[in-house]
Amino acid sequence: MTETKKSAKDGPAKGRDFFVEMAKHPRSRVIMANTSDTYMMADITRQGDIIISRLRDELMRSINIEDFTRYMDEYYKIIFSLEDHLQFIGSKVSIDYRPSRTYKSMKKNKEQASLNSPPQTES
Repeated sequence: MTETKKSAKDGPAKGRDFFVEMAKHPRSRVIMANTSDTYMMADITRQGDIIISRLRDELMRSINIEDFTRYMDEYYKIIFSLEDHLQFIGSKVSIDYRPSRTYKSMKKNKEQASLNSPPQTES
């Protein structure tokens, strides 16, 4: 085990204790990687979190609302596609896939919005 002691000049420790403390944070998630694919998804998720956070920070400064909306629509389209595909694969191997709460909420809101909008007519 690599336990590292804190030092006044070195800042916080980066050993096991550091990661245990990070896991206690309310916004943290701990992922048990069963396959190399999980490592790839965790890396993508971590980078996505940083990039989307910066994108939101830059909204109206260097990113206009139209571009922001387009980027986020495409981002969620990809995430929803992944959720749908995992649900499909899960059905093939007898696993009842549980979509994320956010996915279920956004899908419900989208369905309600389409019910509340007037029907499109061809001109």
